[in-house]
Amino acid sequence: MTVLRLGGAVRPLCAAASKRITASSLPGRTAASSLRMASSFYSGEPDAPVVKTEIPGPKAQEYITKLDKVFDTRSLNMLADYTKSTGNYIVDPDGNKILDV
Repeated sequence: MTVLRLGGAVRPLCAAASKRITASSLPGRTAASSLRMASSFYSGEPDAPVVKTEIPGPKAQEYITKLDKVFDTRSLNMLADYTKSTGNYIVDPDGNKILDV
């Protein structure tokens, strides 16, 4: 925290630096309303990751085999289907929805 020394007293440069701000300390906001608000940034975004197959799955492995004919795929570990991906979630050809952090 940055402080300002005046006349021997130590004071924070701003009032916010001296107190902890949480979602529930903001006027009109509670932790629950913040969670609801965060989940509504992207419509259709999953509530949690969904893993249906191993990664890469059978469809992804098929695409990787085709791609290997024209591209070095040794470092490739996942393919993404950006047409089905939304918000912070990436979807692979097998339908696995993974949180992209």
